[in-house]
Order: sequence, then C-alpha cells, then structure tokens
Amino acid sequence: MRRMLRSCAGVGVLLALAASHAFAGQVRVTVGQSGSNVFSPYKININQGDQVVWVWAGFHNVASSAAPSDSTAPDGVIFDSDPGGFGQPNTTRFSWKSDRTGHVPYSCIVHSPVMNGHIFIVPLTSPPTNPVADIRLGEVQFNVPGGQDLIEIANLGAAAGDLRSYRIATAATGTGVTIVNTDFPIAAGARVTIHTGVAGANTATDIFAPGIGNLNDAAGSVALYVPSTLAPQNALTNTNLLIDFVQWGASGQSNETTAATAGFWGAGTSINGVAAGHSIEYCANATLDHGANHWAEVAIPNFGSNGNCSTPVAEETWGKLKIIYRR
Repeated sequence: MRRMLRSCAGVGVLLALAASHAFAGQVRVTVGQSGSNVFSPYKININQGDQVVWVWAGFHNVASSAAPSDSTAPDGVIFDSDPGGFGQPNTTRFSWKSDRTGHVPYSCIVHSPVMNGHIFIVPLTSPPTNPVADIRLGEVQFNVPGGQDLIEIANLGAAAGDLRSYRIATAATGTGVTIVNTDFPIAAGARVTIHTGVAGANTATDIFAPGIGNLNDAAGSVALYVPSTLAPQNALTNTNLLIDFVQWGASGQSNETTAATAGFWGAGTSINGVAAGHSIEYCANATLDHGANHWAEVAIPNFGSNGNCSTPVAEETWGKLKIIYRR
C-alpha cells in the first residue's frame, strides 16, 4: 500500500532530523463581532508557539500592552496590527506567533479601555495543555495524469479551526493564494481536500481552488501559511506565518529556505521517485514533527482519511538514518 521515501542524502538530511519538532496550533479571534467594540472571544488560553489569528469584522486595530496587568494602555511593543490606521471589516487579517509564556493583554488603541482582550500562554507540553486547532498538510498528489492535483488539509489539533484566509504557495503559483474567502469550519480531526486548478461548488469536505493551479510533476513544493493581509508581515518569507511545508523531486523549491529557517524542513532534502498516480502522505508521530522523513508514498491515495500512513516513517540518530516501516 505504501513505501517509505528517501530524501536527498548528506548534511541536509541530518539538519532536517535535528530541527523538526513543531507542536504549534492556531486560535481565531474576531475583531468587532457584529459591529461591536468587542474581541470575541476576549480571553483565550494557548500554548507557547501557537498562533493567534485575528479576523476583522469592524474598523479597529490590535495592539499589545507592555504591562501584563494593564490592558488599558496599549503600546504595540509585542505586536501591533496596523500602526498607521484601522483594519477593514471582512478583509483584514493579522497573526501573532506566541514567543513567550504568561499574560499578554491587548486592545484596540482607539476604543481602549472598553475594547480589550487577554491572551494567557502556558509552556508547551506534549500533548498541549490547551486544546487548539493544528492545521497541517495531510496528503499531496502532484503527478496525476491529466492534471487536477489534490492537496489535503488536516486539523490534527484537539479543537476546531477555520480555514478562512489561510494561504497556500506552490512552486507553480510563486505567491500565496487564499484557500477560501468565507468561513470554513474544520473540526478537530477533520480533513478537507483542495482540488487545484478546478472550479466547482465547495462542500464541507472539498474546496475547489482554480487560483492555486496544478502542481509541478517533476519537482515542486507546497507551503501553508496562517492568515495575514498586512504588509510587510504577510511576506512568504515570514517564518512566523508558515505552518507547514513539503517538497518533492528536487531540493531548492519555492519557500524551502523559509521552511528550513522555521525548522519545518531540512535544506537540501526532498521526496523523490514518486510514481505517477501515487500520492505522498504525512505520517504523524506523537509530537507531530515536520520533515521529509515524516512523509511516505501511498500507492492508493486516500484523501479525506488517514488510512495508509498512521505511524512515523523513520527513527533518527545523528549520523545514521534507519528506515522503519510496517506492511
């Protein structure tokens, strides 16, 4: 049913194995729910390394306060969505990757102290103390005869998420393309299949994304980013926005450097030799590590489920890569 894939040998493999841990999730906050001066929810509990994603529904901004006990004096030192103005309803997105623990209060600068929010961050544990969504790449089929390639998005976290405004960048697009522009809930454990280069009516399990276009057969990549519409934060080179990455055929594909810097991929590694019509699938382990050694070739693609690849594909040591697999 499946076979393990060997990435490019050498130092790049060792680097991939040395920095592949990433137990990071996402929590969404609505800015100005129903036209009000409210963050919804106004208090969230997350784990260090998680992303907070703010989605605008009114004319507001988001700025942190330096004093943990005071949300009435925002100064934007930790994060500031838009120092020069307000976000726009239904279009502005802003994300912050938590780089600390403790209490981080924030406000809309103009509507403070009435409009305030609170982020409580605990150290990262395995499994995470606070349940959050964890949006990942689950499976990719890039060499289907006749095109119409597929990308699976999986929520491997313990809480529901929403795919609205998440972006995908491929070697073919060169830029980040929004997956879906409307609310698209994805339950914990759920999987959604993206049909690239194809128009159609979205369902709860399928998204049609002609803007992404078909993937490159011989060599390519897929990078997944949390929502952000504000420049320069939304640059694809921003390691704090990238949440998953995979590449095949050859190293050096689009966004590899960003993924390597973020610790999600080893520079110089790729998944090679995949037969036409087969797919590659992410094989989750207990800590949901990233990297080429956590993907396997699947002879019978199983988009929408985790049927063929549910165990880690490799056990790593420094200097030796031992392939382990079950038939």
